[in-house]
Amino acid sequence: MRNEMIDLIRYLKKLGYLKDPRIEAAMMELDRADFVSSEVRDRAYEDIALLSFGSSGKVCSTSTQPSLLVTMIEELGMRDEDRVLDLGTGTGFCACILGKMAKKGSVITVEKDREVASVASRNFERYRMKNVRLVIGDGRYGYESDAPYDKIISTVALSGMSEVLFSQMKIGGRCVSPIYRSYMDTPVFLFERTDDTTLKVSEITGAVFMVAEESEPDPIYHNREFSLRLTDGRFQII
Repeated sequence: MRNEMIDLIRYLKKLGYLKDPRIEAAMMELDRADFVSSEVRDRAYEDIALLSFGSSGKVCSTSTQPSLLVTMIEELGMRDEDRVLDLGTGTGFCACILGKMAKKGSVITVEKDREVASVASRNFERYRMKNVRLVIGDGRYGYESDAPYDKIISTVALSGMSEVLFSQMKIGGRCVSPIYRSYMDTPVFLFERTDDTTLKVSEITGAVFMVAEESEPDPIYHNREFSLRLTDGRFQII
């Protein structure tokens, strides 16, 4: 494992990714092969998205392309003491990286599928992730009990920023999430909460992610950089 993960990390750095040494250190302590489906383990060290859990021919969870995941985590601007909300646990690779970075903080990670969550739970035990807590639930609604959060990340495409998730962000907090435009167009956006009602929004990169159930595209997100204000329970461009 060690040599293969080192090779993947070197490859990502050669391409200009992995600028944060804390992410590099976290990845060095993990083996991506533990987080992907057995039939694709031999490709775990490639910079590609892979199946992480399937059931009865259905794709239940995928492992995000490492270079894309690294980009998303770097955009969070993590601090050691951050309280982080991770939406769409999958088999736990992202949550493990976040947990290793938040040395004085904590990670709440939310997964809807109990079978997938059981795999993540085993991975958290394997890597002794004592500051990561797994919650079974619908990530679209966050996890209010431990809110507010300094950082929120989703590896499932959402319709957009909701009032529910906004209310769980600290002022000055950041959220990184893919947004559903179409099933083959789910670009990653950065949301920065600036005050009680306002967000700065910017598109980071194009991507294709699994889409949360019942998602509907919002034409607001055809813009690449804008600000939103929450008014009467709805976000409007300002």
